[in-house]
Amino acid sequence: MRKPLTDEDLLERASIDGRVAFAVTAFVLAVGLVALLDRVGVPERIVGVLAPVVLLAGLAIVGLLLRSMRISRFHAGGRAVPAPYAGLAFMALSAGLFLPFLPPVPGGASLTGLLIGFGLGLLLAALVTGPLLRKTGAFSLPDLLSGRFPQLGLRLGVVTVVGAVALLIAAAGFEMAVRGLILIIDMPRPFASPLVGLILVFIVAPGGIAGVVWAATGAAGILLASLVLPLAILLVQGASLPFPVVGDRALWQQASDMMAAWHGATPGVFDNGGLMTIVAIALGIAALGPLLQPAMTCNDVSAARRAGFAALGWSGALIIIVAIGMASSALAVDMMAAGQAADALPSYFYIASGKGLLTICGQVAATPDAALAACKAQSGFAGTLRPQDIAVSGAGLVAGLPRLQGFGAAFAGLVGAGLTAVAITLASSGVHAFGTAIGHDLFFRVQDIGALGSRRLAVSRLAMAGAIVFIGVVAARTPLNPIAMISLALVFSAAVVAPLTALSLWPRAAAPDAAIALLVGLLVAGVVIGLGDGNPSPERLAASALAAFAAALATGLATSLRRNEEQSRSGRIFVEGVLHGDSDLLNTDRG
Repeated sequence: MRKPLTDEDLLERASIDGRVAFAVTAFVLAVGLVALLDRVGVPERIVGVLAPVVLLAGLAIVGLLLRSMRISRFHAGGRAVPAPYAGLAFMALSAGLFLPFLPPVPGGASLTGLLIGFGLGLLLAALVTGPLLRKTGAFSLPDLLSGRFPQLGLRLGVVTVVGAVALLIAAAGFEMAVRGLILIIDMPRPFASPLVGLILVFIVAPGGIAGVVWAATGAAGILLASLVLPLAILLVQGASLPFPVVGDRALWQQASDMMAAWHGATPGVFDNGGLMTIVAIALGIAALGPLLQPAMTCNDVSAARRAGFAALGWSGALIIIVAIGMASSALAVDMMAAGQAADALPSYFYIASGKGLLTICGQVAATPDAALAACKAQSGFAGTLRPQDIAVSGAGLVAGLPRLQGFGAAFAGLVGAGLTAVAITLASSGVHAFGTAIGHDLFFRVQDIGALGSRRLAVSRLAMAGAIVFIGVVAARTPLNPIAMISLALVFSAAVVAPLTALSLWPRAAAPDAAIALLVGLLVAGVVIGLGDGNPSPERLAASALAAFAAALATGLATSLRRNEEQSRSGRIFVEGVLHGDSDLLNTDRG
């Protein structure tokens, strides 16, 4: 049952709405100013840099203004984030997770299967795991699991696994943000990496999870606005949008055929272990600590559940918007390139090809001469480009619509800023989850249970800063692989965290059972992955996650059956409190 709002709650909500209205107004003014500069003839290079720099700086300022020395605010946002905004933050983090998997889909997997897996995982995270965390009052998944299974060895194991998952997610988001700055403003990697690190410090260090959630909410707004505005302009101009439900079905089919030709025919949803991949992804996302953070900032479990429904709604809208935008870009590419000479294309094609967003005659061609040479080497080339001679990546289709439609550098920079912003907020969620695992779940709960709040927060902030510096140094020197890091994070999450979370709701399970399940999950996942070659396929990663989940859960359940009613008493009390008792069982302090 939803708790009635007090006068204090109403004042807090009015204050939040006022700050959001101010932020939206500032965003509109900033975008309008950049667009005006573009129209009055300011050099395109300057305009293209201004939009992302201004908007990303805004995210850093949001985090800086939310500084706090209160434990509940740093680790739980003061339980004061309204459900609609928490839902937006959920959507931004899930979009960041899926961003590296835009077509061409890695490993020959099914794009539809990936979407279903991510969708089911988000459904479970938003409506099951997230509200469960909020109901217990936990600050993190290790906090929940260690509260249910109070054993030092198990706590250390859970903190290690969840910390590793958080670092992998943080590194993946960091790398995507660095690539975004390289692509949209041509910033060299050694400079882009420190800039991303600085933004992350401003987002997570002063206010903790409040900075993460509100920055993610802002990133979601930027991304949605950047993708909707070009489509709105096309509608105003009288164009038909390619989409089977609300637009032109024939144009949608034409665009779909082109994208299928560019990215290759993907297998069916249930081919090549597709069902196994769907289930593995869903389990991994459902127990992915960094993704669950918005739920922990809601007022109560009812608000967390409403935030989950909002996240599903926003995510569905984003998928439709992205699909229409990609189809519109594909049609624009075909119209502008088919039948043209390879060395007479608009300059955008060569710039985008040089950045790896599209190929011309199967090659990366950054100049007209390089494009012409590549096409002359193709059999059957008759002097003009055929539809199959141009292939655009999913990222190129998402980011390229403003340029392809001639809307100017301001709108192109806005799209780049939106994509980079969700990557940065994904990194911030991983960094904060790692800091919480070290500062709260390890230092406070194990090393110094009586530590002052300032000392606890200092340890968390130092852990976050250390993670940012470590990832930043690595990313400045060499490109990372976001797909591999997110995939590995999902494997660990599904193999260890998911079965332990399920066991936490089984009254007969005790700490030794959970510890055995943890070890079995790690062992089985490692063995299955190790049986393959050095570069495991998506099918093998999915098989390792599912085998480890099943083995860990079965082992934990089997060993728990040996316990009598008296030995299971503490477990029954905990589960009864979680399912039917009051909220905030684990962290009732408001300090």
